[in-house]
Amino acid sequence: MMFSLFFGIFFLLSENIVEGRHMGCFHKAHNKLLEAFLPHVGHPHPKDTSHSADTCEKAAESLSHISERSLSPWRTRTVHKPDMYPKSYEEAKCLCEGCIINGVENMAYNSVPVQRSMLFLKKVSCPSDPNKYSLEYEHVLVTVACTCVVPRQ
Repeated sequence: MMFSLFFGIFFLLSENIVEGRHMGCFHKAHNKLLEAFLPHVGHPHPKDTSHSADTCEKAAESLSHISERSLSPWRTRTVHKPDMYPKSYEEAKCLCEGCIINGVENMAYNSVPVQRSMLFLKKVSCPSDPNKYSLEYEHVLVTVACTCVVPRQ
């Protein structure tokens, strides 16, 4: 029920969206409607604050969280963008330049970010009425994890 309701309202709001074009202007009261149905969209992975590694050395010692068990550990931070929907998302940052091999950083390999393009709705003020806004598509490249690779030759 909630799934079909979400897509019905989203379709109603987005039926006139064409990439790069403004939608019709909405009154700011529509903020609550968007927030009710888009609060969790855009998180590439669930937020889990149980891991504590903030350096490569600490990640090599800890094996509790997937981001620390990786050969290329990372930490996440919350990015807030109040003029976008969703308003926040998690972004990864690699902790090491090399990769963790046998419990130590090995510089013969490289840790590199894994990125994905995420689609957001951006609020843009309507020139005709400052109490209204339109929505535009905006693609944002988000780092979601890190991986270990052989260096380029």
